[in-house]
Amino acid sequence: MLGLPLPYCDELLYSTIARYGIHSGIVSPKELLQEVFGDTKIIATPDLPGHLKRIADLYPEVVGITPGDLLYEHTLFPLYAPFIGEERRRCLTRELMANRKSTVHLTAGVAASRVKQPAFLRYCPGCIKEQINQYGECYWRRDWQVAGAESCPVHGFLVESDIRRHDMHRHLFQAASESACPAVVQQPGSWQSDLILNSVRELLNLESGSVPELCLWSLWYRNLAVDNHLNRGTQVRHDFVANRIVEFWGEKWLGQYGLLPNGGEPCWLRNMFRKHRKAFSYLEHLVVLHALLERGWNLADVFRVVSGLNPAEKAFNKALKGTDKAQLSEYRNKWLAAVAQHGIKGARSHGYGGIYAWLYRRDRDWLMNINEAHRKPEYEHLPKVSWAQRDMRAVRRLIDLREQSEVQLEAPRRSMNWYLNQLEHKANVEKHLDLLPLCGLFFARHCESISEYQIRRITRTVIHITRNDEPLKRWQVLRGAGLNEQRLTDLASRFLEEVLEI
Repeated sequence: MLGLPLPYCDELLYSTIARYGIHSGIVSPKELLQEVFGDTKIIATPDLPGHLKRIADLYPEVVGITPGDLLYEHTLFPLYAPFIGEERRRCLTRELMANRKSTVHLTAGVAASRVKQPAFLRYCPGCIKEQINQYGECYWRRDWQVAGAESCPVHGFLVESDIRRHDMHRHLFQAASESACPAVVQQPGSWQSDLILNSVRELLNLESGSVPELCLWSLWYRNLAVDNHLNRGTQVRHDFVANRIVEFWGEKWLGQYGLLPNGGEPCWLRNMFRKHRKAFSYLEHLVVLHALLERGWNLADVFRVVSGLNPAEKAFNKALKGTDKAQLSEYRNKWLAAVAQHGIKGARSHGYGGIYAWLYRRDRDWLMNINEAHRKPEYEHLPKVSWAQRDMRAVRRLIDLREQSEVQLEAPRRSMNWYLNQLEHKANVEKHLDLLPLCGLFFARHCESISEYQIRRITRTVIHITRNDEPLKRWQVLRGAGLNEQRLTDLASRFLEEVLEI
């Protein structure tokens, strides 16, 4: 390859690869993937791309670019890393650097997060103009693509391009350009967006290193509530916390991201001040920190303080000694009778909770052994989904799609992914094909192979040429079909030679 360009400051790695395609004059998305990754099945991912070791190896050693540099300086990984715990951070780092498929969006909590990322790549028209004047080209900055940071502090609100972050053309890297990022009049940004952007830039520029565990974040937020007098003894006054958050940010802005706290359960803000059983998003953390910390704080200091906390381990109460043996025998017999009649959970809810507590304090080992011996097998739930009916409905929809698209020569390749993307519930079919035999049979019989797709493209081009009464030339047909001799399959080549005789 000619040489991957060096990434600009805060440029997405996605953008760097797209610029390489422009510099090298590569038109085919698959050819670009082959050049960069040596694999044509890589998915173009703007936020958390993988195969970083492979990309870092493309640069000369003298440049000194490492996979870690690409991860922390040219992806959105630093937004999630500080809040997911050290073990998961290391796991995700290994996944993103390795040359294999990854489930990083699921593991990092991006897919299930309350805070949804923008659907389209965004840009700042004023910054695009400055980039062109300075570098002669423009690129996608990573801080443009972060939910909550909706504006540029210099020029105003960001603008959505027409390029989707997760497009149907999953293998296409699309570069920023004047045509994709037209100049429009920008409105001034909101103070909330500018405040979040400053913290987002702090996050993106933090150095790599170990991060606090979730238990330390739990302790930090309990202490934060105490420091702000939002507690009553050891209890956090969640209503007071919610009032402070709403008063600082405003209901409209919080509602825009689904972060408006409600009074019921579950509520993300209540869970933030309880034991952290899961990671929270960067925006949820920033919303709380800005509302409760004094001005002038910075994230580096917060991470240092949180990492230095030392929560005392919770110690179980020791069993009480000196219990009368006759009384102990009496309580054991009562509990055995209750468990035999009602079961473990039923006994505690039918008036025997006091006996359970008494034994737990004085004879815990015996109680745990008895409960384990009387544990009932879990109830086998009946399936709530009729997979046969779902299989029949899905395959009928697939047959309709095939009939509608069969005569459309201009349609994209009718692969399995193409069919799945047309369905309303794609994931239910894709992840349960073993339970959907009719759908599996349809895909095996009717999905279009690469050779069939090439023949259809050739046929479309030949029809167009013959309508204009022009002679058929092999090079002309291949160019019109977007093919070349290297990419042409054996079956498509035979079609040209034996059927079209060119």
